[in-house]
Amino acid sequence: MASFLRKASPARIVVVVTVAVTLFRLWYATRIGLVADEAYYWLWSKHLAASYRDKGPAIAWIIALGTGMFGDTVFGVRFFAVMLSSATGWLIFDLARRLYDDRTGLWCVLIALVTPLFAVGAILMTIDTPSVFFWGLGTILFWKGLHDAKTSTWFCLGLAIGAGFLAKFTNGAQLICVVMFLAWPAPHRRFLFSRQSLVMLAAFAVAISPVIWWNVETGWVHAMALHSRSGVTDSFHIRPGQAFRFLGEQLGVFSPLLMIGMLVAAALSMGKDADIRSRFLASQCAPLYALFLLFSLNSAGKPNWTAPAYFTGVILMVVFWRGVAARRPAWRWGLRAGVAVAAIMTVFLHNTEVLGLPPRLDPMRRAQGWPYFAARLDRIRKEKEADLLLGSDYSMASLMAFYLPGQPPTFMPPEPYGSSQFTLWPSYKAARDTRALFVTWGPQTPPDELRSQFGRIELVDDFWTLHHGRPMKRVCVYLCSPEPFSSAGSSGGNSSYAMASTNLPPARPPLPTGTDITP
Repeated sequence: MASFLRKASPARIVVVVTVAVTLFRLWYATRIGLVADEAYYWLWSKHLAASYRDKGPAIAWIIALGTGMFGDTVFGVRFFAVMLSSATGWLIFDLARRLYDDRTGLWCVLIALVTPLFAVGAILMTIDTPSVFFWGLGTILFWKGLHDAKTSTWFCLGLAIGAGFLAKFTNGAQLICVVMFLAWPAPHRRFLFSRQSLVMLAAFAVAISPVIWWNVETGWVHAMALHSRSGVTDSFHIRPGQAFRFLGEQLGVFSPLLMIGMLVAAALSMGKDADIRSRFLASQCAPLYALFLLFSLNSAGKPNWTAPAYFTGVILMVVFWRGVAARRPAWRWGLRAGVAVAAIMTVFLHNTEVLGLPPRLDPMRRAQGWPYFAARLDRIRKEKEADLLLGSDYSMASLMAFYLPGQPPTFMPPEPYGSSQFTLWPSYKAARDTRALFVTWGPQTPPDELRSQFGRIELVDDFWTLHHGRPMKRVCVYLCSPEPFSSAGSSGGNSSYAMASTNLPPARPPLPTGTDITP
């Protein structure tokens, strides 16, 4: 294999590997169900807008294009996730060969293919897919603009960063990365205050104008959303445990040895003796990583938030450690071990069933068990003659909307404006004869808003979703009906509900249901 890789044209190998991997991903994308965020974004695509409560509009627009071509199916939702991921792989190759050579580009692509973040993330239609693609496109345009100095190139750079911002607000930090590199003692400092930089900023402003307009119309909902998601609600607290959690999760999503290797490469490439190419690569990943590391001192956040940093991080790592291995051949065993560990992790992530993990430790359980969930919930809906579906949160409501037969409209109980995207859409109205199902993750106390709308709320089912006979997620179903509660022991008033037991059920569903217990 190594001999073949040395003799064949790197560009040809990348094309062949990319085509093969793309075909596999298109097949595998239909073998696992949607995760909650994908279903949520799919629901956004049914309500096209200039932006949304949590994110920009790019993800909804892309999904709308995919489902317009292939229908409201898992394949339709994920088609462009696979396509954009394959395009990102080519961008990695293109940047690496621009900076170094084709052989380096080939190894960068191969390493990216075996890392869990890129391999599994390439199948899921989340905001990270277009975010990383546009970050990579912006990086290449930046390098090109540094050399040709064309205003048109810098204009395209601003559009690329802006398009990434429409997918994930994190991409706005690429402007900081650009400024950081231009401010470095280097011949490119002349671009720091120039017509090229002004054109880039103007293009960025044009690209993000839909988000600005939407915020003006909705009362700056994004400001509320970002404040709540940042983890800094009142003040910034130093919590070392959160920072260690952040680093641990980074080791998990990228693989431990490769992650350590990338951090070492980035740290040593920021020195004054580093060449201009290493500085360029480091400038496109280190600031973003440092930003989220700083935030993690207060709250760890999500491990995928740093995803764009890995675009140049992979190239930086490959270049640095290839140089080390060339000078010290003994290091090759460690490098091979790092790649092997990443590859093994990626293989098992594609089929976690063979590991026999308990549900709470299975990283793929979020995408499994939904056919069983939909079939059971649909049966309950028909038996109870429920004409309204309510989810306890956005994930439950979105998964019900996608997986239930006919993809019916779903809602959430009333909540403060801006708390979720559902508060920005038309809500339901409970009539005197409305019968609703309130579906939750495990037993929950129905909110007061529901008790004020319905005369009776009772637990009617408590089960675990199943995937090949394995329990995945616990689900509780409450029937909300207009009939007044008349059992003895009622707490009084015109609204009561059934409280499910807080004891965890056995590993197999179903549990006893339908028992009315007053609060």
